[in-house]
Amino acid sequence: MRYIGVLSLIFLAATATLTGYFARREGLASLQAAADRATLILALMVAANIAIRGGVWLLRKYSTAKDKAEIKQITSIYKYAIWLVLIFTIMAILFKVIGAVITSIGLLAASLALALQRPILNLAGWLSIVTKRPFRIGDRVDIGSVGGYVHEIALMHTHLSVVEKEEQTGKVAYVPNEQAVTQLIINYTRGSNLVWDQVRVRVPLSADLAKIEKRMLECVTEVTGKVMREASRKWKTDVTPQARAAIDYVGNQPFVEISARYMASAKELAATKTVITKKIISRIKKEIG
Repeated sequence: MRYIGVLSLIFLAATATLTGYFARREGLASLQAAADRATLILALMVAANIAIRGGVWLLRKYSTAKDKAEIKQITSIYKYAIWLVLIFTIMAILFKVIGAVITSIGLLAASLALALQRPILNLAGWLSIVTKRPFRIGDRVDIGSVGGYVHEIALMHTHLSVVEKEEQTGKVAYVPNEQAVTQLIINYTRGSNLVWDQVRVRVPLSADLAKIEKRMLECVTEVTGKVMREASRKWKTDVTPQARAAIDYVGNQPFVEISARYMASAKELAATKTVITKKIISRIKKEIG
């Protein structure tokens, strides 16, 4: 309450001072206009202060401890930009040079946008991630050409635990948040964490293809059958392992490439494929002699 009283006194004193200034400059006949102008200036100052405090509060609320350096830099720029716009606006009100002030504000905004293009784009990308939620912490995603698990969503960058050939590499990629609005995003775990994968084997043309396909589908069903049956019930559609065959060449030697497709958890693709591959190898050795 004490602070509210002090601010009220300051507001009244500043209003009286500005009103007196305008009245002396323009005559007592313009006392009401001077009071209105002084009140408008003070209202703009209060609004600028609220905008600064609100913006800083939002930045700090939706950021992490690791963003402190970035937040300090951005909030400083944000404060200076608002106060510069306020100063130009007050000049326009005091000296009635609206056109020149608007031009100055436009040039200032253009200069700031050019100088801070990357940070602004990254901030826009962060806002898009926070509001539209194309991915969340722990999701398996591809952002542009980089794929991995979302480890952290910071103010300027999204941190991905990099995955190559469905194996975690231990590397961390710092993807600029601007790519959330400029690059294609593929989320493997949004809605469902199941994705299609396949195992492939090459066999001679003389092999018994029907038996090999049968053995491969048996192995796939043993490992992923339960998951796929649950998916069929949930989605009310037929989700079953599938076999494909195609002619391939190694040098000039033709082979038949047989693939078995199945659905598995996006976070366990490598482990699932390893189990299935081992089962297939042990069972088809007898089929190809």
